[in-house]
Amino acid sequence: MKYFHGGAPGLKVGDLLRPAISLGKEHGRSPNQPNYSPHRVYLTRARWYADLFAHMGDGDVYEVRPVGRAVPDPDARGSFTCSCATVTAVLAQHPVELPEQARALRRGALRRPGAVALGL
Repeated sequence: MKYFHGGAPGLKVGDLLRPAISLGKEHGRSPNQPNYSPHRVYLTRARWYADLFAHMGDGDVYEVRPVGRAVPDPDARGSFTCSCATVTAVLAQHPVELPEQARALRRGALRRPGAVALGL
């Protein structure tokens, strides 16, 4: 199963993707992410969703392998959380162009409360 992550620019193959809090970064919960934890790494099976997050944060897009178990993210179908992940490939470097699915999601679903559906 392939997992993707969008964010944390400048990582290389073999680097460990760590939770935001361990890097001194933290964003708060939002109506779309009531279960967000800065102690977890967020992954997705939808490449375009990783592109969206990389675009919003001027980050890069990676293919990653979870370290330990990846558990479903209750806030977004098709997304997962884990304690950390290893970068297996660098797929895009910022600025990342938004695919149409991400543009549509950004226009609508991210502004509405409730879980985000990734169309998987």
